[in-house]
Amino acid sequence: MLFLLAILFLLGVAPARGEEPAVPAGNDEAAAVEDAGSEAEAVEPVTLSPSDTEVETHRSLDASAGYRFVETDGYGGRAAEYEYLRPSVTGAAHAAHLGKDLKLDIDGAYLNSNDYHATLDFDYAGYYRFDFRTESLFHNLDHETSPLPASLFTDAAPLERYGITARQDALHFRYKLRDYPIHLNLSYWLIDREGSAQLRFADFSFENLGASSLQSQSRRIDRTTQEGTAGFDAHLGPINLLYQFQIRQHDERGGTPADSFIAQPGPVEHNENPDSRFYSHTVKLYSSLAGGITGAASYSYARSENRSSLSTVIGADQARDTLQNAAGDFTYAPCAWFATAVRYRHQEVDRERPSTLVVSSLPGGVAGGRPLFDTVRDIISANVTIRPNTMLSVNGEYRGSFLRRDGVAAGEWNLPENSVTHNGTLTLLLRPFKGLRLRGLYGYSTTDNPSYGTSPEQKHEGQVLASYTRNGRWGATADYRVAREWNNHITRTTNPLDGSPSITYVLPADRVLAHAAAGLWISPTERLVLSGTVGFLRNRSDQAVLFASVLNGYQAASDYISQGELYSLNATYHAADSVDLSLALQELHSRAEFKPGTATDGGFSTAGVRELSRVKTIERSLSARADYRVSRHFACVLDYSFRDYDNRDGTLGEGSVHVVSASVKTIW
Repeated sequence: MLFLLAILFLLGVAPARGEEPAVPAGNDEAAAVEDAGSEAEAVEPVTLSPSDTEVETHRSLDASAGYRFVETDGYGGRAAEYEYLRPSVTGAAHAAHLGKDLKLDIDGAYLNSNDYHATLDFDYAGYYRFDFRTESLFHNLDHETSPLPASLFTDAAPLERYGITARQDALHFRYKLRDYPIHLNLSYWLIDREGSAQLRFADFSFENLGASSLQSQSRRIDRTTQEGTAGFDAHLGPINLLYQFQIRQHDERGGTPADSFIAQPGPVEHNENPDSRFYSHTVKLYSSLAGGITGAASYSYARSENRSSLSTVIGADQARDTLQNAAGDFTYAPCAWFATAVRYRHQEVDRERPSTLVVSSLPGGVAGGRPLFDTVRDIISANVTIRPNTMLSVNGEYRGSFLRRDGVAAGEWNLPENSVTHNGTLTLLLRPFKGLRLRGLYGYSTTDNPSYGTSPEQKHEGQVLASYTRNGRWGATADYRVAREWNNHITRTTNPLDGSPSITYVLPADRVLAHAAAGLWISPTERLVLSGTVGFLRNRSDQAVLFASVLNGYQAASDYISQGELYSLNATYHAADSVDLSLALQELHSRAEFKPGTATDGGFSTAGVRELSRVKTIERSLSARADYRVSRHFACVLDYSFRDYDNRDGTLGEGSVHVVSASVKTIW
């Protein structure tokens, strides 16, 4: 209040202490009222600028500490794939200061040395903005075995447990020049992976098939990818300008494996993950995002470089790609019920390679691999949205992709020179009455020359989604999606080693994808909420498959089916003003099966392939939580979770994990 009185005094409108308010000269009526002893006062209104407005500062602080107990039965790595299965001390904290100029928010949680996250957000009066993120996650990896006898399969570390810790850091800084409409932007991103993984490779000899074998060994994982960006954006009247420079570098610090092979007794490097570097320059012009017409245009130049460090093969580090991208956007929204947008994208990729590779085991070097090809891709898309009223919304979209490859006509690559894809989608959103929401979608796409065997020639897709809520007491959702795609022009040509004629096979494919889900939630009382979900996913592919042998290939029809069903139940109960309880149950059934038919060429058998590829698993999980607020500033939390992985066709990956976490929390 004293602050406001001081402002009024400085503006000359506040009365002096102990004096009567002044009456403007010439206002006889006001003077008469004053002379009559009226209590009315004439005060001139004052408008305060936003900088003079008093803003309340909000502060909060909470922290918790506890212990996490972990018990495993069996492997456990598939039951809890992304959890570090070791007991540990846990903790979490959150602090916030939200003032007029200074805004600071810090949040973090710690489960163990391989699983944690922390964030920091800082803003001072809109001039300085800084945010930092760091997080770490552990990924359990399988240790696969082989049914082959010991003479054909060698595992150098049969008892090793594999896993990778992935740590990610991100930092962004933005500075606004006080007297100029310019922002400076800096950012840094890092992802670091450390751990070990299983490496399996074959030692094969054409001259002595009996000496061939499969090898397995541990591989140390130590790789880092760093990315930095610097740039600025400026408001130049009706046009905004943005420039950004980006550089990304990948470093493989774990080394490249080197082993002796039948054909090469000395150490030979293999399975390299080469270092690489990428950098780009981007310039963008765009109009204000407000208004009925907006536009944007951008251009970027980028280069990707292979930085291989192989000592037995020299020259791979001379391979590089140059990328040029151009884009343009135009949006027109003349009224509230109509909007349209047109977008154009253009990309050119020029590939370079060394003419000769120097191989230590081959005198004179070898040609630098297959001839490379350059690509040019153009994408045009148009979108129209019509909202005639609040009940109905219609959206139509077209997308055309035009791809051209230069250098594939020589036959070195089994890829088409040109490929054109047209895709259209129509979406209908309907709200016939309060609480009900309906959404329908139909899409169709066609490609004249699909690039790969998994690329469809034609595809139809349909989806229906419905949701309904009633009085905040109950609600339901239902979703069904079906898609069918096929390709009848997939061909593969064999190159027999025995000099026999090549054979070209036609391998048609037909795939159907279906997905359905339904959910229901109900709140019979204000303290209890129950919900349940059922989901179904099925993928079936009918396609001819080419089985390769040493001398030729053999064609056989095949049927691949993968299917999953999900069931879940959840309950939350506000038992008392200081007690909250929750329970969640989930069960997932999944199976996959590859069923090849009998080969069409002389005597070749596909027996046993179906049994080797069959997968049938059941995953179960249960989690429970109790939250008890002892007082206004203290609370206790108890968490329990159980996860189980059941392999019905074997023992690989089977196991269960029990986790109990207890913590004490304080809030201020």
